Amino acid sequence: MSEATGLPARRAALAALAAVDEDDAYGNLAVPAAVEHLEDARDRAFASHLAYDTLRWQGTLDWALQHVLSRPLTDVEPALRRVLRLGALQLLRSGVPSRASVSTSVTLAREAVPARRAQGAGGFVNGVLRNLDRRRDALPWPDPDDDPVASLALTTAHPEWVVRDLLTRYDRDRTRAILEADDAPPGVTLRATGDRDALVAELLAEGLDARPGALPEAVRVPGADPRRLAAVREGRAAVQDEASMAVAHATGARPGDRVLDLCAGPGGKSAHLATLVGEDGHIDAVELHPHRARLIRETAERLGVAVTVHVGDATKPPVPPQASYERVLLDAPCTGLGTGRRRPEVRWRRQATDVADLAGLQRQLLEAAAERVAPGGTLTYSVCTWTTGETEQVARWFDAAHGSRFEAQERRQLLPDADDTDGMYVTTWRRRS
Repeated sequence: MSEATGLPARRAALAALAAVDEDDAYGNLAVPAAVEHLEDARDRAFASHLAYDTLRWQGTLDWALQHVLSRPLTDVEPALRRVLRLGALQLLRSGVPSRASVSTSVTLAREAVPARRAQGAGGFVNGVLRNLDRRRDALPWPDPDDDPVASLALTTAHPEWVVRDLLTRYDRDRTRAILEADDAPPGVTLRATGDRDALVAELLAEGLDARPGALPEAVRVPGADPRRLAAVREGRAAVQDEASMAVAHATGARPGDRVLDLCAGPGGKSAHLATLVGEDGHIDAVELHPHRARLIRETAERLGVAVTVHVGDATKPPVPPQASYERVLLDAPCTGLGTGRRRPEVRWRRQATDVADLAGLQRQLLEAAAERVAPGGTLTYSVCTWTTGETEQVARWFDAAHGSRFEAQERRQLLPDADDTDGMYVTTWRRRS
């Protein structure tokens, strides 16, 4: 640590929590931004660990804190609530000595409020965390046999509705394995835009633990910081999970194909598809939000591929009315639970009611996508989640509604435990000639 107290690292972690809480930032963007000013690599690592784990374990931390609070945690002002969560994480899960966990949290609490309230805020946090430290071995954890849902939820840091949904598809042991894998920080995966072997050799020469992934373009680089890699800055590699690469391959895109990529921002899949279809192919990418459309253009330019970007509603794609495509990809808006290894906050932002709402939108988008598929072409549907309502149920609905015109080709659920990827559902249909 750069100081005996480790305060700079904790301040950076708290800043990341505030960005996620107040600005709706993604954890995988907020944390690196908050820690990059720390000069010591150990400080950056410690701050990142504290921030990511506090985001990940928020539900369990809140449960534990509520058992030692005399008022609802929701009544505690947000700045102090974040300090309490960060302190509780250190007491319950990080192996940080109790004294350091409490004393640094008191300092952070005093800094988080106006000076006139600093003493009271510090005393409040000191009392709550000392109480938690005394009572942590007596917390009433649910019995896994009497209440398996609550037990799994608290011991794997996921909302109960997520646990219930997974239990409709998998048994208890597999559900636990999925959720525990979702809690494991992911390594960095790159997509080589050119010669993969040359990229691996370059990264090895830089002293990194680089190795080929399961897909032809994939390179696993655990422990790397992508922002510091020349290959990423110069377009020889793109940061991309293998699940996203699998989606592009599932389309069956070949050199010369015309491809329509709906809901395409921020552009990783569009750029990959452009590589697959080559100079003789064509990619039309549709994105509703202008700032995400701009990211598609920037990604394509950095990686040296051609993508035509259209800003508009994918339920009414803003492309020529009679245009049809050999490949249509719908990477639909979804609950995003499959990104939990990189964006652990997503599990606490979503509610069970979101699933039905999003499934309705997904069906609308599929209706529009189906009208753009040329005879003999393919339609690929992907969502970065595992909920039954957004995956199997949507696919079965499409089978029933369009089975006379479309034949199911492949259906796959990628999961972090078995595949070491994001939790991505992918299904492809071929339009009958």
